[in-house]
Amino acid sequence: MIQGEVLSDIIEAVSNTFGTEFLDRLTLKLASTIQADYTFIAIFDKEKFESKTISLVANGVIAENMAYSLKDTPCAEVFDNSVCYYPAEVQKLFPNDQLLIEMKIEGYIGSPLLNSKKEVIGLIVGLFESEIRNKDQILTLFQIFSGRIAAELERSEYESRLEQNNHALESLVEERTSELKQTLDELKERQNQLIESEKMASLGLLSAGIAHEINNPLNFILGGYFGVRGILEGSSLESEKTKMYLEAIKEGVERTSKIVKGLNQFTRSGDSVEERFDLHDILENCLVMLTHSLRDRISVESNLHSHPLVVKGNSGKIHQVFLNILTNAIQAMEGRSGTLGVKSYRDSEYSIIQISDTGVGIKKEDQNKIRNPFFTTKDPGKGVGLGLPIAYKIIQDHNGSIEMESEWGKGTVVRIKLPLQV
Repeated sequence: MIQGEVLSDIIEAVSNTFGTEFLDRLTLKLASTIQADYTFIAIFDKEKFESKTISLVANGVIAENMAYSLKDTPCAEVFDNSVCYYPAEVQKLFPNDQLLIEMKIEGYIGSPLLNSKKEVIGLIVGLFESEIRNKDQILTLFQIFSGRIAAELERSEYESRLEQNNHALESLVEERTSELKQTLDELKERQNQLIESEKMASLGLLSAGIAHEINNPLNFILGGYFGVRGILEGSSLESEKTKMYLEAIKEGVERTSKIVKGLNQFTRSGDSVEERFDLHDILENCLVMLTHSLRDRISVESNLHSHPLVVKGNSGKIHQVFLNILTNAIQAMEGRSGTLGVKSYRDSEYSIIQISDTGVGIKKEDQNKIRNPFFTTKDPGKGVGLGLPIAYKIIQDHNGSIEMESEWGKGTVVRIKLPLQV
């Protein structure tokens, strides 16, 4: 019979402990109480048909855990939910169990561990180098504590699963949060693009209306010019001074007509990409529209191909691209004198427009970001970072490409390549 103080001593040793600490303390106490040379608690891996110790005491001290096959071992009988007891000569009964031979085991006693579903999940074992003489006491102790061990194993497993589920849930939440953030960023991008498109559409309608209204007084002025010139020619009022005044009026009308033509080109609507047009005409229109920005501080160096560079696409959108890149070049030279270079040439496949400036340039670390929506090197309030991304998209839709080279402090070169139409 087991004395009460023995149970109390074991219970006190493992009280207020959980997990590995509980198992190690209990195994140490059981090993000491039953005077076994080896005592261990192990769990079964049914698929591999093996057992893995989770608490092992060898000669009174905690030892490193191990895994071993159940084949040809007395533990296989415990696996089948049987108490296994061999008081002596266990090696002879299981000659293929190398562990028994190496550990010089004479007696073996093992009891199954059952979970709450009455399934065998492991075992508790005592190994003796001499014959076992206190079977009843050992089995009683094993039976008393097997339920508590099984309960602790289940609790640890549930805790582990809960932790895994928490990690999985955290990962899922993080993934969903990242997806939502990406979606929100995309929505913001689309909203800003929509706002920009609406602004451009409103500007287009306003510009078209202004261009139409300007044409009427221009025709009146032009009619007056020809009328006055007809009256003065051959009369006594005709002089070099009157001729100079008339030419000034004519030049002013022609310049204004070019601006109106540029506005009309810029505000052309529609999604057609089947227009055929000369890139030189668009460049000229853009430069006329930006004359006020050049003032006297920026000189324009033009080197255009001797023949028209005809491409197919949407002239209004290409006009938007050129106007955006020319504007960026001019703004890069803000507050300083500089040179705006406009060059055109062709190869066997492409028409190429090169726009260069002697402005501040783009820092190396920023050059890979300029295609990103909302990225801008301009001061707050001076740009939203949509111009270049939209330009890249338009040229891409025209089966072309935009190349950019920039050196901080020296300037930028942009090459726009569009398929040539023969």
